[in-house]
Order: sequence, then structure tokens, then C-alpha cells
Amino acid sequence: MKKIGLISAKRISPGCVEAVYVNGQAAAAQAAEAFFIANEAVEVVAASESHATAEATAATLGIDIVKEASGDAPGTSIVSVLAATFDGKGTADTPQRKAGSATLANKQLAKGDRLSFKPEAAGAELTGVIITVELKYI
Repeated sequence: MKKIGLISAKRISPGCVEAVYVNGQAAAAQAAEAFFIANEAVEVVAASESHATAEATAATLGIDIVKEASGDAPGTSIVSVLAATFDGKGTADTPQRKAGSATLANKQLAKGDRLSFKPEAAGAELTGVIITVELKYI
């Protein structure tokens, strides 16, 4: 059974909001999961990621944040809102920060669009993923 992560959003300054995703999925069971729905048009400014246990077995393990339209299943989109993916093999408990995509259309969400956590594979050891996404209203 998939364990649901903790998800929250808060206004961090006028015109800006921060979406926080805490992944509760077990090692070897990482799967795409939606964690934010835009209640109005927003743009991804940047995102940060940290994980408690780094992936060791897989040769690579990218972690992406993708934009999905209403009705799309989590992880079906290939539209990344980031300039580059996070490294799931990166040092544990060490935050990684990525800018929003250089392509404006990729990092802008219309009302009803969602953000989803999307690992490139399930991995074997990756756990404890925490993601913070900074958004601004447009």
C-alpha cells in the first residue's frame, strides 16, 4: 500500500506561495504523486530537494517535478518545471536547489494544473524525499 506524504502550502510573501511535499513512500516503491493544485495562475521560481537515504543501487536516479493538466494521471507528463532534475544519488540530508525551467510555458501553471513528484525509476534505497517549490502568482 502506498503511504501518502505530507503536503502543505503557505504564503511566504505577497504574491508568492511555497508548496512543501514530504514523501512517505518506502524504498523501492517510489512512484509519481501529485502534491499541488494551482488555485490560480502561478509560475515556478525555484525548488529545493533533500532526501534521508540516497539511492545507491541504480546507476542514476533523477527526481523531477512535472506540470500536469487536470485529468492527467500523476507522472504521465514529461513537462518539467525545473531547469534540471534533482540527483537521487546525491548526498543524504544535503539540500539541492534548482531554478525554474528556462522555458516560460513549462514553468507556468494555469488554474487547475498540478505539480507532481516524478522519480525516473523506483530505485532501491531512496527514501525521505522532501521538496519545497517556490511559486509566484502571475
